[in-house]
Amino acid sequence: MAGLETAATLRFEPAVRVRRLSRAEEGDHAALALSASYRGERVISIGFGDLESVRQGPAARVVREACWLLKPWGREGRIELRALRRPVRRALLECLDDDDVTLVAAARRKLVLLPAPSEREKLESKLTPTRRKMLRLGERDGERCVWCSTPISYRSIHATLDHIRCRSHGGADALDNLVLSCASCNHRRANAPASSWFEDCLTAGQDVDVDAVLRAIARSHSHHGNALRRAA
Repeated sequence: MAGLETAATLRFEPAVRVRRLSRAEEGDHAALALSASYRGERVISIGFGDLESVRQGPAARVVREACWLLKPWGREGRIELRALRRPVRRALLECLDDDDVTLVAAARRKLVLLPAPSEREKLESKLTPTRRKMLRLGERDGERCVWCSTPISYRSIHATLDHIRCRSHGGADALDNLVLSCASCNHRRANAPASSWFEDCLTAGQDVDVDAVLRAIARSHSHHGNALRRAA
């Protein structure tokens, strides 16, 4: 919670700018005012001031607008609902949609919300770190083995992570040093340098994804060079 207090925070006070949240159009007006006030902060703080009550629909409209504004922040964004009288707090708790937000903290006059994860975030949360990397590599380079073009994806039992610069030669586990490879190609390559294995695959007539491999080799060299400079 300390991090929330020190974060750059937008102060938006419906008690001043919105007299009521009892009709649908009042929720629309409040959402528009919030959008106009927002300047890219990570935390949006909405104070309800002297409001005695709100209707769930208009209140939910304002919360959804805050979620939409915070979308670029992903799971780092926060929504703080402050100065909540008991009827307002109750109405907000009843209208919060699990598809939009997750309640992460609740006090007598304050609620802290986290925008709900996207479908992509939900998928990644179910994967192991290795399969998560395979998903991202497939999106970056295409869902196939870069050495023989066999179709594989993060779901495939024969999919592997292949290090462009082998770990035995100081290669990192970062995405910039990885490609998606079928188990057969990865096993046959062993610790061969990527450039020489690339030549062997071409000589053998394999359907190499030339562009993906050349980009991967350049990316790996750059990543390794940056790591050495940081360590120097």
